[in-house]
Amino acid sequence: MQVTAEQTDPCTLVLDVSIDEQQVARAFDASYKEFGKFASIPGFRPGKAPRAIVERYVDAERVRRHTVEQLIRATYPEAVEDQGVVPFRDPVFDPADIEDKKEFSYKCSIPLEPKVTLGEYMGLTVNKPIFPVTEVMIDAQIEAIRNERAKFERIADRGIAAGDMVIADVQTIVEGDENPAPSRRRLVQLGSNNIPGYDEALIGAEIGEERTFDLTYPEDFEDEAVRGKGVQFIIKVSSISAKTLPEITEEFVKDVAGVDTVEEFRDKVKESILANADRTSNELAEQGIIEQILETSEIHFPAVLVRDEVEEKYRRLSVELRQNGVNYATYLAQTGQTEEQHQTTVIGEAQMQIRVLLALREIARNENLQASEEAIDGEFARLQDIGAITPEQFEEYLADPRRRMQVANALIQQKLHDFLFANNTLVEIERTFEEIEAEAAEEAAAEEATAAITEGDGVADGEEAAAE
Repeated sequence: MQVTAEQTDPCTLVLDVSIDEQQVARAFDASYKEFGKFASIPGFRPGKAPRAIVERYVDAERVRRHTVEQLIRATYPEAVEDQGVVPFRDPVFDPADIEDKKEFSYKCSIPLEPKVTLGEYMGLTVNKPIFPVTEVMIDAQIEAIRNERAKFERIADRGIAAGDMVIADVQTIVEGDENPAPSRRRLVQLGSNNIPGYDEALIGAEIGEERTFDLTYPEDFEDEAVRGKGVQFIIKVSSISAKTLPEITEEFVKDVAGVDTVEEFRDKVKESILANADRTSNELAEQGIIEQILETSEIHFPAVLVRDEVEEKYRRLSVELRQNGVNYATYLAQTGQTEEQHQTTVIGEAQMQIRVLLALREIARNENLQASEEAIDGEFARLQDIGAITPEQFEEYLADPRRRMQVANALIQQKLHDFLFANNTLVEIERTFEEIEAEAAEEAAAEEATAAITEGDGVADGEEAAAE
């Protein structure tokens, strides 16, 4: 056996293994002997027929496949040991065609352990956005709570107004549709993401009135088949229900928030907004630190990590879509993506998550940020004290390795957060949620444009091989 090795990227080693014709011949003999044990051959007991007879009763292709498997199984461990390699995951084999009594070769691509060379992760300076909570924000949150508990009451003394719920017979005739479906009774909510012009065309319509109007589906409409097409709606109003918002009374705030006065309710709403703002502020600051760390770090990992993460993302998406009764094509239409664009996005997210995970894991290792068994036990006790788990669950979780690992990871994550915040400078800058959302939208658009260019140019780098 001869072995040559080529490191195609920092985390992939390709072995080219050649096996001489004598070993191949012995492997074929062994395969035919094995198959002969299970072949029904007239005049011979199982396993007693000579090879020349067995060859006439067994599938030659199955014998070749079996021989390849046996040769790889026999030679791969020796080849790996010969090169002093410790595989990170199972290899991918690429065997050449095999013939009896001729030299045989195969390639195996071996994933190697990720390699991380950290840049600076202490002494960095990042902005930490601070979100001031205003009375306007409190009022808006209270209004949202009122809308969540709104009731609809049938009315008959006026026409349709903004925010009403309407039951109507609706016929939709799309441009170019020669056999439009008949009208169907539907529930129409004004202000609930109807296409432009739809709500305005119904304002003022009264019970029993029929209205016909022409509109155009927007170019980003969830159903690709009708984007940009003209459409005629024929709508006959059957009933109108007006939205009634609850008054902010002491009874209401006690029911909603468990407090006694309206002022206490406003304070509780403010506390909730502040907690959300503080959480968002910390997340964005931590994200800024990690981004700077990644910029100066060199991180390599095998493509199998990306493939595993992408498969898991698709699995979770499949479960979510199935629970919501939505198929993948509809999901793509609703999110305005092609299948290729969605795949590119998922791969990019997987690569970034792996880079972040590996960098943080290396920092935790360098700084000995670990979770002791006592700390894990203490966290379970804390969860029991606050009512998050029952006493029975407490006893069960203490002995459950998977649960203990989950708690350990959470504790280490918190230690990493505290370490990064303690060893880097955070500059507080007053921002608004609207500014952050606008910047995120711009970044997403830029990433989408970059992904489109990358998709057109093809995939080149080692970690990006998972996209193939």
